[in-house]
Amino acid sequence: MKTLKNKLLIGITGGIGSGKTEVCRLLSKEGFKIFYTDLIAKDLYHKDKKLASKVVEEFGKDILNYKGFISLSKLKEKIFENDRNYKKINKIVHPAVIDYVIKHAYKTKDKMIIVESALLFESGLNKDMDYIILVYANKKNRLKRIMERDGSGKKEIEKIMKYQYDDKKNMENSDFVLVNNKDIDNLESQVEFLVRVLNALK
Repeated sequence: MKTLKNKLLIGITGGIGSGKTEVCRLLSKEGFKIFYTDLIAKDLYHKDKKLASKVVEEFGKDILNYKGFISLSKLKEKIFENDRNYKKINKIVHPAVIDYVIKHAYKTKDKMIIVESALLFESGLNKDMDYIILVYANKKNRLKRIMERDGSGKKEIEKIMKYQYDDKKNMENSDFVLVNNKDIDNLESQVEFLVRVLNALK
């Protein structure tokens, strides 16, 4: 579905620890405009009072910090408690994030906008994209990266992983796939090629 005239929306997705944020960092250095949906959602929890009140209504006041704002760590605990909570938060937050992306993409002067989202397919945001790039890495590498990056435990990471779509299913619905199972040099060379492809699409 073509959402915006004279704009190209490029979705970048991949499971937790796949390296999609690193890909976006490299693309940003090349001058591409990046929207990070995770950061947008975190910002909306604080700035969108209507959204925040809905979240508090669903999950209770114990997710608030001492200042009366939503505590992201407390909310995260609630979200991954069970499948019901996970679906609940997505139903509330995804429409607001999608609305934000489309409105701000329209306002920006950039003709091509990269939208980074771990839940691109789960949220339905993929329907608004002109092209989709999947960053793929096997489970072993993803676990290792997150444990090193965040100091998270294996069980905690696997708990999050089970809520994300299977990458093999996502591959079938993606236009480009970057395989990130080697070192950073290998990823950088793939991104260099991707930059040439994206510039050609402009």
